[in-house]
Amino acid sequence: MSDRHPTDVHVHVHLAVTGSFPLRVADLLFAGDELLVPEYEHLTPLFGLAGNGMGRAGEAARERYREDGVAGLVDMAERVHRVPYDELEAVRTYDSRIGRPKVAVHPVEGAPYAYRVHAPVDVQALTDALRSLGERRGFAVERRSKIGFHPGNAVRRFLAGR
Repeated sequence: MSDRHPTDVHVHVHLAVTGSFPLRVADLLFAGDELLVPEYEHLTPLFGLAGNGMGRAGEAARERYREDGVAGLVDMAERVHRVPYDELEAVRTYDSRIGRPKVAVHPVEGAPYAYRVHAPVDVQALTDALRSLGERRGFAVERRSKIGFHPGNAVRRFLAGR
């Protein structure tokens, strides 16, 4: 992609969180010819979650996006994942009565990226917007009404990291 900081954003998922601890706060920007995921904050239980770090991180990202657009979020990020649409197999949204809505990004190769959405979101509207983009860009979009989280997998990842 020639423009590393596109101005056209088709779908923007704000205040998404991945990981166990530390949590990585990010936005998902379906922009230009690729998905950009700037991870702009790390939160720990003591120095982030307990002290409203999520709210502060979200407000700082919103303000930076308002002022500088995509380039602002990318510049403030500690790392940025880039997935060109032609390397994106599917996006799945999850909505259940238990837990937060989730978005899982499945590249053609490699492990999926999974995010819990902490900002208010209408999951059906998000799914419809992603589906419209996916039809134009060549990736599948599915909505699932289940938790999208496997406690056994989380425990195994936690124990493997010790």
